[in-house]
Amino acid sequence: MTSVLYLVDNLGPGGSQRYVAELARHAASFGVSPHVCSAKEGGVFHEELLREGTPLFFAPFRKLYGRDGLQALASIVRYIRTHRIDVVHTFQTNANILGTMAARITGRRVITTRRDMGDFGMRGSSRLAAFETLVINRLAHRIVANSQAAMEAARDREGIPAGKLGRIYNGIDCGRFRPEAEKGPWRRALKVPETASCVFGIVAGHRPVKSVDTAIRAFACVRERQPDTLLLLVGGGHERPALEALVRDLGLTETALFLGAREDVENLLPAFDVFLNSSKSESFSNAILEAMAAGLPVVATRVGGNPESVADGRTGFLVAPGDPEAMGEAMAALAADSDLRLRMGRAGRERVETLFSKERSFSELAALYRSVMGG
Repeated sequence: MTSVLYLVDNLGPGGSQRYVAELARHAASFGVSPHVCSAKEGGVFHEELLREGTPLFFAPFRKLYGRDGLQALASIVRYIRTHRIDVVHTFQTNANILGTMAARITGRRVITTRRDMGDFGMRGSSRLAAFETLVINRLAHRIVANSQAAMEAARDREGIPAGKLGRIYNGIDCGRFRPEAEKGPWRRALKVPETASCVFGIVAGHRPVKSVDTAIRAFACVRERQPDTLLLLVGGGHERPALEALVRDLGLTETALFLGAREDVENLLPAFDVFLNSSKSESFSNAILEAMAAGLPVVATRVGGNPESVADGRTGFLVAPGDPEAMGEAMAALAADSDLRLRMGRAGRERVETLFSKERSFSELAALYRSVMGG
C-alpha cells in the first residue's frame, strides 16, 4: 500500500476537512495507508478520525513565519521519516506550504491542492499567496484542483505548467443520501412547519462569500406570490446577527428559520424540496453534490465550479450572483411545479452517481499516487 500523509489546517466544519475524513475512511479501498496531520486539535472530524483508528497527529503553530512555524515543520519532517510516508497530500495554503517543504526535505513526493478560485481572501495573506505561487508551486510535484474552473484560475493566475496541474472532482458517498418522497417525518424531527407547499434550504457558512442575504431576499420575492413557502437556513458564522436583522426587516421571521450549524446534513436534506446556493465564489461545492445525491433540484449562482455540477435546466437552474430577483424567479418556478422538482431531482441523483461518486474520485486519486510515485 502507498502510505499517504494528508495535511489540513484544522478538522472543524468545512469541505476540505470532510473530504480528508472521507479519504481516510475509505483509503484501504484504493490502496492507501492513511495518516492525517492538522495544525489544530479538536473539531468534528477529529473525533471521527479517532473512531476510525486513523493515525492522527498535530503540528500546531500560531504564525507560519516564526519559531512555532519552524517547529511545526520539524515535527512533520520527523513524522514523515518515522512512519515512512511515501506521498504528502496537502489541503489549503498553510498546509500546502508546510507539507511541500517537509516533503522536499525528506525526499518524498508531494501533491498540493487548489480548492478555491484564488479570490475573496480564501488563500490568506498576500504574502502567503505570493510565497506559494513563487516557491511552493515550483517544488510541488503535482497541483490538483477540485474543478475545471479552479484549475483554470490557478493556471491563469499563477502560471502553473499544464503538465503539473490536474483536476479531480470531489467524490460523494451516495449511500449517505437518498431521495425521500415523504417529507413530514424529517420536518417534524427539525421542529419546523409541515404544511408548507415548498421548503427551500441553504447549507452555508454565514460569511460574505456565501452571500446568504441574496437567498433571503430571493425568498422574499417568492413569498409575495407563494406565501405558503418556507426557507431553512443551516450554518453559522459572524454574519448571523445581520442576517437575522434582514429577516426581521423583510417580515420573514415566521418563515425564514435559522437552524444553526449542523454536521448531520443527511438528516436535513430530506426536509427540503429545493436546495439553494447563493455564493459569490465557489470552487466546487460539496453541499450542492450532497443535495443532488438526496434527489433535490438546485438553484445556484453561475460562478466557479457550479456550472460543472448543476446542469442548467436539467438538474436545476443557474442564476447570476448577487441577483435576488433572478434567483427568486427560478425558485418560484420550482415552487409552483412539483413534477419539475421531481424530474430535476432524479436527474441530479443520476448525475452525481455517474460523475461525482466517491468511487470515481478515489480511483483517480489512486492513479495520481501511482503517477507521482513513478508507477
